[in-house]
Parts: sequence; C-alpha cells; structure tokens
Amino acid sequence: MRETLGQSAALQALATNVAELWPRAEALDVAWLNKRLPLRGPLVAGWRLKDVLAGEPNDLLLALDRDFPWSLPVFALPDATNAIGYPHVELDGYLCLTPASSAFELPVGVRHCQQLLAEAQTVLRAGQSGANERDFYDEAQSYWSLINRVRGEIWLTEAAPTAQSLWVSGCFEDHLVVAPDKQALLGWAKSSGRRLTGTVEPCVMVRLAKPLHPKDYPLTMKELGEFLVAAGAGEQLNLALARWHARRELPVVITFEHGGKAVSLGAVFMAPRQVKLPGARHAGVPGFRHGHKGRSSGRLRALSLVPTRFPHLRVITVFRSFLHSRTAGEAASPLANKHVLIAGCGALGGQLAVQLAQAGVGTLTLLDDDVLTWQNVGRHVLDASYVGQFKAVALADAIRKRFPDAKVDGIGKTWQAYAAESGPALDSADLMVAATGDPAGNLQLDAYVAAGEAPATVFGWIEPFGVAAHAVFSYAESNALQQLSDASGRLIHPVADLASAPPLPREPACGAFYQPYSSLSALPSVFLIGEMALEALQGRLSAPVHRVWVGNADEFSKNGLSFTPDWGNRLSGLGFNRRYDFVV
Repeated sequence: MRETLGQSAALQALATNVAELWPRAEALDVAWLNKRLPLRGPLVAGWRLKDVLAGEPNDLLLALDRDFPWSLPVFALPDATNAIGYPHVELDGYLCLTPASSAFELPVGVRHCQQLLAEAQTVLRAGQSGANERDFYDEAQSYWSLINRVRGEIWLTEAAPTAQSLWVSGCFEDHLVVAPDKQALLGWAKSSGRRLTGTVEPCVMVRLAKPLHPKDYPLTMKELGEFLVAAGAGEQLNLALARWHARRELPVVITFEHGGKAVSLGAVFMAPRQVKLPGARHAGVPGFRHGHKGRSSGRLRALSLVPTRFPHLRVITVFRSFLHSRTAGEAASPLANKHVLIAGCGALGGQLAVQLAQAGVGTLTLLDDDVLTWQNVGRHVLDASYVGQFKAVALADAIRKRFPDAKVDGIGKTWQAYAAESGPALDSADLMVAATGDPAGNLQLDAYVAAGEAPATVFGWIEPFGVAAHAVFSYAESNALQQLSDASGRLIHPVADLASAPPLPREPACGAFYQPYSSLSALPSVFLIGEMALEALQGRLSAPVHRVWVGNADEFSKNGLSFTPDWGNRLSGLGFNRRYDFVV
C-alpha cells in the first residue's frame, strides 16, 4: 500500500507529542488495532491513552487511518459496547465525534487529538448523566439499525398513519416497499418502473404515544410480538399473522413523534425458512407449517421460540412531499397545490419540467407532439431508452420514476390541439410555461392569455447558439409578448443581430433547422425561465416582466455573431454574463 504524502514525518511528530502529553500512553500493535476496529481502517498507528476519563472506563483508544495526516484521528472505547449505552458510541466502541465544521486545519496533528479528546470526554459525561438522551431520538434510525444491521430497507410510499393500521408490502431487490393497500402498492411500482417480486404480504403499522428509548427496543421476535400488543396493535398483529403466506418477512413499521416530525423504525418477523434453530439440521420453526395459513396465536408462539435477533431495518420515506421538503424545505409547500402546463418538452422544456417537479409543483401537464429521436439525446433530459416515444409522454414517465406519486400527465399534442379539445382545461391551470421556440405559436398563445382563455404564462426561449436567453411573464390584458414582438412574433430587440448571423444547421428534412448549443450552455436559460415561473406561482411578480440573460462576449465572437445597436450600447456599459430585467 502506497504511503500517504507526508505520513511518516507526521506519525513521528505525533508519537513524540503523545508521549509528552500522555506519558502513560501505550503504543498499540497495528494488527491488533485493525482486528479491534475493523470498520475504521485500515489503521496505521494507535495508542491506548490511560486514565484520561473521569469514570469507567478510564482509558480511550486513539487511532490513525491510512489517510493521516489528511484525516481526523479515531477515538474509541477500549471494549465493544451494546451500541445503546450512550448516544454517539457505536457497537465497536467508536465515538462519533463531529467537528464544529466540516473543514479543519491541515495537516492533522496533536492539536486535533486534544480537541477531539475533549469532545469525547464531554459526550461520555453527557451520556452518563443522561443530558444528551434526546440524541437517541434525533438519530433513532442509526441507533435502531446498530442492533442488527442488515442490507435492506423499508420504503414508505405514503406518510405513516396516526393510528394502528394494517398495510401491505411488496419486495423489490433487498427492500420492502410498504403502502396502504395493494392497489396503491402496485400503482407505485408501475409508476416508478420497479418490478415487485413474490407475494403481497401484510405490514403492521404501529403508532407509539411517546418516543422509543433504546433501553425499550425489542430484540427477539417474542419481544417484538409482546411490544406490538403492549402498544395497542395486537388486533392488527393477529390479522397480519393470519394472512401471512410466510414465504418472506412480515414487516412492521414503528412510528413516533419527535421534534414535530414522524420518526419511523423498521422490524420484521422472519419467515420460518430464514431461521435455523440451534442444534437443528434444517431451517424452519417447529409447529409452523411453511406456506400454510393458520391460527395467529399458534404462529406467534412458534416464532417466539427463535432466540436470534430479528433484523432492524431503516425506514426510508420515498413519497413526494417528504422528498420535496427534504431538498427545498418550506419553499416547496406552497407549490404543492399548484398546476402548471408546459408547452414544448424539448431540451429546454424537458429540463424545466424536471426542475419544477423537483421544486415541488404539485401537478404538471406536459404538451408536445414531437417524438424523441437519437439526435435529441445529446442535450435532452431523457435518455435513449425513450427514443421513438412522444417527448411529453416519456417525460411524464421519467418524472414519475423520480416521484412515483407525482400528478403528471404527458400528452402527445400541441397546446393548440389540447386547447381545442379540452376547452376550459387550459385556463384552469395556475400557470403555463411556453418553451416551444415557435414565434407564431407564442404570439397566438399571448392573445389567448390576454383574452383570459389561457392562464398567466411564462414564455421562454434561447437565442441561436445559446448566447442569450429570454423569459417573458404575461397575464390577462397585458399583451406583454405582443408588445415586445413584431408582426411575425419575433423579438423586436434581440441581443444578437440575427440579420447578420450565420445560418443555422439543417436537418435532412424539409425546412428542419436546429440550434447548436450544449445542455450545459442551456442551464442558465433553464434557471432564468424556471426562476420566473416560481416567482409567478408564488405571487412575487406584480407586473409584466421581460428578463434577459446574456452569456460571455467570446461566445458571440466565436459563433460569428454581432450585437444589435441597443444591446451593443447596453453591454459595453453594463457587461456580459449577467441578467437584465425590464418592466413591459
């Protein structure tokens, strides 16, 4: 193994410092150290610091990993623990010490050891006194899974109920997917593009009246059954056991409130064929007929004979409202009840649809009669697996794979065809985003907006070669786009002089041109238009606005473009690579 740069000198210096600061420190054999702390290595050096703690234990282990002096030292108790003795002490005795900042002074040396030792002493004192027991609930998923760590997870497709309930579960790879009923479960699987295997089984949903402390964690299946009965879920447990096919695990989701949020922990009753009792030659549980539905009381008694710990699983919430709040925070909540129509699902509209879905917009209707081709894949948000499908339909499918419970509809039609066939459905939306790049169509839509037959609309497009982008907000009676456009729907004052611009490349088809720019070049345009759409949805635009982004000067010269007179004067005074706002 190649030595980390500067490690030898840093190790020698630290060894000298350790001997001076902690004279009774004992250097540890590296092989023993790696065997003692196999999850923290490979470790290259370590010491036992004696009598540095006020209570029992008195000693701490200090170890360095192979990235030292570019990584922080490891501190651990001399012996393994039960993982739930103190907060921030894991099963192998490792102390989870978080520095005040993710950035720390480099290279690492004795000063870091002193700081972390002080933090370790504070954490252990707080654990002994119970001062930091709240951390058991803040990080409940971690402490719960430390008891019997397994690979799989429970995916919660909707918010956990507020009372004891019986839901259903399906199996996807190593994970258990949980939903209120079979229809919801299969609908989630279809929308997300995941194929569930095996039978649909019950799932016991338990709501606790108070947070669950590690000292009260059930460990065996007997304890789990007793725990559920004591929590008031005995009826649901009996019904689940009676319906269980027993070919795979029977999941349990335990939920409690802490800090104003629901905390969920996962458990399972193991299927008999997953269990091998001590001294038995074959897997199975006596008195439990595999694959045969029987009396729940007899099944529970049979499972309570299993002496091993049941798996403790992490519960991962995968429903849209949680994912939005997790990424966008409170900003996503007001958007949940908003409906946005997007006309044009090409490179620009496709990116906008995904970004608005991720921002938290509750309902999306996507309109485009164009089909995705191999030529589009270079900069479209859709991948090649969708080639040959309507862009709008494929984009809706891709968004549902991100958010299986998303309200998104993809329609392989132009907005004009949709308006003609759907009537009031067009103006029932909160906002429309027009990213078709069609000047005549945009001018037509602006007339609909002005007449109150279409919702307030954000028009967005990119100038040739991606050197500039425009977003225009128009609403009833404003005629904003019409005021900025000539009779053919083209912008009166574009940034680039289109009359002298080089011709656009052509597709091998009649009248088919395309704009050469990369998906990376389109990102400022996506942000410009998407930001205006969010401002409009949140009521932050009180007047028609024309917003323009202008790229770097060398992008214009590189592509043989010059500026229109108005923009030439403006850019010479105010500069490039920036945004301009104009009230229409």
